[in-house]
Amino acid sequence: MNYILPGPSLLDKLAFIVLASAVLGFGLLTVTRKSAVTALMALIGACCALAGLYATLSAHFLAVLQVLVYAGAIMVLFIFAVMIVNRDDEQPIALRGLFLRAAGVLGAGYFFYRLAWIVVRERRADVLATSITLPIPEYGNVASIGRLLFSDFLFPFEAISLLLLVAVVAGVLVARPPRPTPSGDRERVA
Repeated sequence: MNYILPGPSLLDKLAFIVLASAVLGFGLLTVTRKSAVTALMALIGACCALAGLYATLSAHFLAVLQVLVYAGAIMVLFIFAVMIVNRDDEQPIALRGLFLRAAGVLGAGYFFYRLAWIVVRERRADVLATSITLPIPEYGNVASIGRLLFSDFLFPFEAISLLLLVAVVAGVLVARPPRPTPSGDRERVA
């Protein structure tokens, strides 16, 4: 059953523009901040805006997972790791490497220009295909996602869980203070 649906409404387009701008803005803040805590807070904002994009696509389960897992649990873990390591803050603005930063900004601008050009070109090619097919009714609900996770994608699911476990153990090992060595004692030979 294919239904022909009208294109997205003005409100849908506005929601996409606002949320996509928020994701890009918070992502840019994440990679430009020198303070790790500030960068992590911007990354949490990007994760929440991405959850909003998922919600506008009717992927509510993914939106909730994005907020709970990434903006919640993983970011809390990162914040604890940053605060345990307790590095000294650097200068917020440094003028060194101004040429490299300008080249980076120009490169990023060119990348976004090319990306927009590709999107516009593909959009023009899709003008003839105006019908939108609806997915099956079970698409995206919790039962179908659970069935896929534990059947077709069991290995990647378990591999990611082991990767997160290794990251937690490595974070604990990095944050552990060094053992004091007695300076006056000689090692005993058995």
